[in-house]
Order: sequence, then structure tokens, then C-alpha cells
Amino acid sequence: MLQGIVVKAAGGFFTVRDDIGKEFVCRARGVLKRGQATLIIGDRVYFSAVEDTSSRAPEGIIEKVLPRKNSLYRPPIANVDQLAIIMSLKSPPCDWQLVSRLLVLAEKEDLSAFICLNKSDLVKEKDITKINELLQPYPYSVLFTSALKGEGIDLFRDKLAGRSSVLAGPSGVGKSSMLNALQPGLSLQTGTVSDKIKRGKHTTRQAELLALNFGGLVADTPGFTRLDFSGIEPAELSAYFPEYEPFEGQCGFRDCVHLTEPECAVRDEVGRAINKMRYEHYKYFMEELNKQEAY
Repeated sequence: MLQGIVVKAAGGFFTVRDDIGKEFVCRARGVLKRGQATLIIGDRVYFSAVEDTSSRAPEGIIEKVLPRKNSLYRPPIANVDQLAIIMSLKSPPCDWQLVSRLLVLAEKEDLSAFICLNKSDLVKEKDITKINELLQPYPYSVLFTSALKGEGIDLFRDKLAGRSSVLAGPSGVGKSSMLNALQPGLSLQTGTVSDKIKRGKHTTRQAELLALNFGGLVADTPGFTRLDFSGIEPAELSAYFPEYEPFEGQCGFRDCVHLTEPECAVRDEVGRAINKMRYEHYKYFMEELNKQEAY
């Protein structure tokens, strides 16, 4: 049997890329269906090749799905190395609360993450200075890029090389444009931002793993604007804010959740070692989680 990775799933067919880059259109073996195994992109599988014909693409039968190291629910994708959060500086403006929400998701799934702020060509230097001030300090790497001008693309390439990455962010921020600038042969569809609602139109219809010619895989996902925190308890949330870790055990109360308790080491560091905006997001998320728990 051959081994490969599922790079596309549609209508009961799965495109599997083997270890040398050849792609096979596969169906799942009946035993997998009877076991109600759900195949998603990123799954590593064993498959048998069906004899090639000159009139159609190579075909195969998926025999076994290998254990996943992780998986995401939205978009459904397995065996991810990192989350690349793509936002735009303008048209639409960056949604920093959504950035923090996505970073919580990354931490929960034990993924590394970085932020890419696209459309730097639409803002002035003083605007970027203000953003840098807003992000002091910040626990994640932030890149400023312009898909249109090619600025920061080399840094973006270095972040993706040799890894399995998911690009996440709302529609209209330039995820597909960034990939086209990175590797023009991908020819992904791009869209414009509505003047009326100030949001982009969805141009990516389904998640698909794309092979990068410098090594690595990347999923350009359908845009979305909200994620809930199902599966996270209020007491867990602070563990998904890595900037709190140095102060673990230093609060006056062992079960401190860093909201109103006296002698809170985390609150004492807000505006110093802990970013003010990030802490406001933390409080908002805690309120959301407490409301969920009450129902």
C-alpha cells in the first residue's frame, strides 16, 4: 500500500497526494464507512492504487486512516503545524478581538501561531507606528505585508516553508491574494470588499490543502468572522494566554482567575508585561464563558 495525505474532499471523493507529489482520486474502503470514520483534509492515510488509464486521473481506495496529532473543527482539517492569522490594516480594518479568539483556538489545539497584517500599502507610516504601540508587549510574531506591492512576502514565505499551515481570517483581508503573491501559479480567486457592509465576499468555497513549491502545505479556508468557545471551561481560559504563564502561582489566591481578586499578579502586570488590549479580550471571553456555563 501507498501512504499519502488527503488534500481535498468533495462529494464522497478524496484527493490524496502521495509522498512524491502524485495525486490520486480515491474512495474510502467500505469498512471505513461502516465504522463511521470521517475523513478530512490533512488526514494521513494508507491507500491502494487502481490501475491507471490514459483517459482519467489516477484512482485509489483508502484502506486505513492514521492517528491524528490534532484536528480543527472549523475548518475541518487534521495534522496542522501552525495557524497563520491574516488580517488587513484597512478595508476591512483589523478585528483584534477576533485575532485573540483565533489565538485561543491555536493554544487550545497546541498550535504555534503568527499574525500577518496585510494591505500595508493602504496605510501611512504613522498608522503602523500606532499599531506597534498598541501591540506593546505582544506574545506572538506580527508581520506587516502587502500582497499588492509584494512587501513582507519573503518573511511570510519563511514562516510557511516546510510546515502544514492553516490561513484563517475574515473574508476580504487578502488570504488568497497573499498566496497568489507567494506562488503565482496557484491562481486563487480573489474578491473585493463591499463598500456598504465593509466586509469581503467569500471567494474560498471549501478548505483545500495546497502544495507550496518551496516545501510545505497550506490551507486557504473560507472566511469567517466568529468562533465560539465550546469545550472550554472558564477556569481553563488563562492557560490559553501564554503571557500569563510567567506569573502562574504568584497570585494571592491559588484559584485566581485574574478578574477582581486581590493580590492578582496578572492584573498587576497589565500595561507592563501584559498587553492591555489582550487583557480586555480575556475579560470579555471570561464573561462569555460564564454565560455559556450558566445555560
